[in-house]
Amino acid sequence: MSSAAAVEGRPLAGHTTRLPWPFPDDLDSFRYSVNVEPARVPRPTAAGEWGAHIVDLGGEEYGAMMAERRRILDADPHRVRILPGMLPACWDLLLYYLRDLAISFPHIMELSEDGDHLHWRNHALGTDQSFVLGDAASLPYDPMTFLGREIPDDLLLVKERDGRLCFDAGLVTFAAAWSVSFDVGMTMDEIHNPVPRLTKEGITSRAEQFLRRLPADQVYRRVNWTLSASGSRKLDVSLEELPAWGTDIPALVRDEEWGRLQLRIEVEHFVRLPMTGAVTFNIRTHMTSLDEIRRVPPWRDQLARVVLELPEDLATYKGFADYREPAMAWLTGEVTA
Repeated sequence: MSSAAAVEGRPLAGHTTRLPWPFPDDLDSFRYSVNVEPARVPRPTAAGEWGAHIVDLGGEEYGAMMAERRRILDADPHRVRILPGMLPACWDLLLYYLRDLAISFPHIMELSEDGDHLHWRNHALGTDQSFVLGDAASLPYDPMTFLGREIPDDLLLVKERDGRLCFDAGLVTFAAAWSVSFDVGMTMDEIHNPVPRLTKEGITSRAEQFLRRLPADQVYRRVNWTLSASGSRKLDVSLEELPAWGTDIPALVRDEEWGRLQLRIEVEHFVRLPMTGAVTFNIRTHMTSLDEIRRVPPWRDQLARVVLELPEDLATYKGFADYREPAMAWLTGEVTA
């Protein structure tokens, strides 16, 4: 563990030591790019390390995250959308990830295979399920939902349709100000068109080219970030839940409670599934407060530089143009106990 794992005698939270810090050490400015890199490669940070596996269970947070995901799925089945023809890709996704989980976390997860007959055990959640690959009646949920109730990642499947890459299936409970029900069926261009500069600067087209050429034997990842639309560690800030979180930031800004402001980090993994060739684009969301970031000086100083340098159109899109200066002034001020 890095020497930054304790600041002024105070140990850092476990999630901080595993946090996928989104900026390279020498970065002082941020622009959108196709910033992909090979996955399953550990990356050290000023507070610890992340990235050894394509699924980050979240340590002690895993049970709470999965309880929240299952609660959302039980309350709102529309968080899962699977367009016609995508069910084979969902089975492909399920098998790929269960195999990966069993290899990555053999002390808590097991997968036994006998032809198409499989037996999955997740000792952390108490799951013990036998099923037949491709037989919907052998699972309590569709294959995408079954997987989504086992891992904390939001699950998206992209498939080429009519010459375009389209988002045709997804399970999303932790969206950042968007809705899976609204976006499903859209092309990559349609989904990313609202993001400043992506289309004009050719970033969306380069991302499509990358996904089209993605080999089946290699997994990649990228990291995205923003300041959260919620002043708490609330993962579900989807459009479906807008009434529940829409007043959080105005209240935080009014009360100048900058330490509660969250840096929301999304690690996206890209996998071409072996049986169907569909591409999965999965998102694992991490949250950490400015109060926690302030206790890691390299992060504190770098985040302030990046946020303050960001062009106005990008800061407006990310939602913090109006309050970034006082928030970053608080962040770089004297650290208090």
